[in-house]
Amino acid sequence: METIFPITHDRPFLRHFLTRFRVISLSPEMVESLRLHSGTDRYAAYGYGRWLSCVNPEKDSLDKADVLLLDAMNEVPDAKTALALMHYDGRVASGKAEPGLYAFLMQEKPGEWSELRQVVGLENAIFGEHGIKKDTALVADILRKQIQKHPDVDTLYYELLGWALMDDDPEAAEEAYRTVIGRGDEEGYLGLAYLLRKRDRTDEANAVAAEGARKGDFRCRRFWAVMEQETFEKLSPERQEALHKEISEGQDYAITHHDRFACYCKGCNYYLGVLGFKQDYIKALEPLRRGLEMGDGRCAGLLAIIQESGELPAALQMSPAEIAFLRLQAIRMGEHDLDNLTSLAKDYVCGLLPEHEEEIEDHHLKTFMDVALEADEGPDATGVLSVYPEGFYYVWDADERLDLDNLAVKMGARGVDVVHFSPLLTRLTKALNLEHCHVAMLVDKDAYAKDLPDNMTGTLVYGQGAEMRGPVAFVFETDKGYELQPLKGLQRTFMLLELLRAATGGLLRQPTDEEIERIGAPNVGGFEEYDDYEEDVDEELFDDPDIFDDAAPKEITVPLSELDEALGKVNLCRDTLLLVLPDDPRYEFVDTEDLLYPIKDKLEANIEAHGGYMIDGWQFVDSRQTPIDIRSRVRFK
Repeated sequence: METIFPITHDRPFLRHFLTRFRVISLSPEMVESLRLHSGTDRYAAYGYGRWLSCVNPEKDSLDKADVLLLDAMNEVPDAKTALALMHYDGRVASGKAEPGLYAFLMQEKPGEWSELRQVVGLENAIFGEHGIKKDTALVADILRKQIQKHPDVDTLYYELLGWALMDDDPEAAEEAYRTVIGRGDEEGYLGLAYLLRKRDRTDEANAVAAEGARKGDFRCRRFWAVMEQETFEKLSPERQEALHKEISEGQDYAITHHDRFACYCKGCNYYLGVLGFKQDYIKALEPLRRGLEMGDGRCAGLLAIIQESGELPAALQMSPAEIAFLRLQAIRMGEHDLDNLTSLAKDYVCGLLPEHEEEIEDHHLKTFMDVALEADEGPDATGVLSVYPEGFYYVWDADERLDLDNLAVKMGARGVDVVHFSPLLTRLTKALNLEHCHVAMLVDKDAYAKDLPDNMTGTLVYGQGAEMRGPVAFVFETDKGYELQPLKGLQRTFMLLELLRAATGGLLRQPTDEEIERIGAPNVGGFEEYDDYEEDVDEELFDDPDIFDDAAPKEITVPLSELDEALGKVNLCRDTLLLVLPDDPRYEFVDTEDLLYPIKDKLEANIEAHGGYMIDGWQFVDSRQTPIDIRSRVRFK
């Protein structure tokens, strides 16, 4: 791969900037040439701005990149895509992520084609990035058709095909990577090495990585940095020492070439104390900070973990708000594991990120509950979360129709008053991503008359300066009609409990056996699971037709001529429609998008009728706000 080349106004020039690896592989001479011409040549401005955004070598590099890409984007469409990526991750001067601006910049206008936009779209669907749902089968189908038509296409597309097929068709993935290598492009070595190791062909994987390193792919130099500790420990002491040296030198070499994953590997090895590295949290900080500067979310997440460990000296310790921002950065950059998302939701409820609340509410809390509810495998249990003045909690079973008299008895009260809203209750509602209802708090109406003890949790949740006394209980309440409903779902109730614990500084605790006996509760830990549970959704509470649509997805095959009739029978937010094309030579070489354009309005109407809506190009979200590519729902055969 060329690392120095003339600055021209054509696709061969732009292809040097299609992937991060190509950008960070540019020679210093090429980077200097781009810098010198960036003031007069917008293609050079794009190239230099793209390099600055990926490498971020100085404090003001992202600011410069923002200016250069903004200046170039009217003439170089790829600059608009590069700018969109920066704003999605919040790697701009303001520090604020703007997914809405990303979506706007990623829109394709007539006569404005960007190959970088196309590549980013494929990567998004392969790895599930930038708010796009992972769909490797769709990508593989698109790439196979493209390669079949144009076998001499850029090797990048063969490499993407390899990543798309790695899990579902490893033999075809290996063939794709070997095609890249066979055409003299070292970009294929790393993917092939990972694939071979994943298939337990370790010796072959090591040989491929070593060859890739010799051919110039510096990423292959850190291939062994992710070896399992168990495998490392089986080696002889001499081999361990030699391999540790090789890993250490390989990581450092890759880092000097701006490889952000190598930064993560080095930080992780110091953090865990594996592969011959002595555990040292302080030494882990420098590579992780550098990786974060280059946009690696894993580095941000691990930095937050180290900061929360309590093992750093005071001079290196961040404030809770700074740690919360690290977690936000990790999530922006794709680290959507439940631990990260739960921690961010807690930070939000505690008000640690006031400048970023709109972003968190609009984008990340939905993801938090989607990921959290994936763990809710049982039937939807219903209950009421009670918190007592002593600080312990208990989750009472409750029927779908809440019996307030029975609940008042359990609370030891003659009746209850309802706290409909408070700043903290509103935050809890948003964090749980509730629709058509909110979290409410029930309190003993005679608490003051009976001189009951202060309930610190209730007082903090109320937040108006008045003491809440005696037991309090948390339930759902409809936005219209203020009808009280029990909490629904084990996982959602658990998340409410975790958020309350965070918001009150850890006040809530599990009850002792004596406390359970005192309140007259069964010592079973909370919910009763119903084997014959039948969902009874209040139509006024949940008026979205697809919110609880549990019908199995269908796949319907019909001739293209019967499309209108078929759309009356399917829900494209859930089902797949296979359209059989006529046996006509005119359809033989037509692209999928060209077939979809004439019927796009009809498809959109079906999606909107079932609670979804279009957001960008071929992307839409269903009633649960899950991004989906319409091409994964409508296919041709």
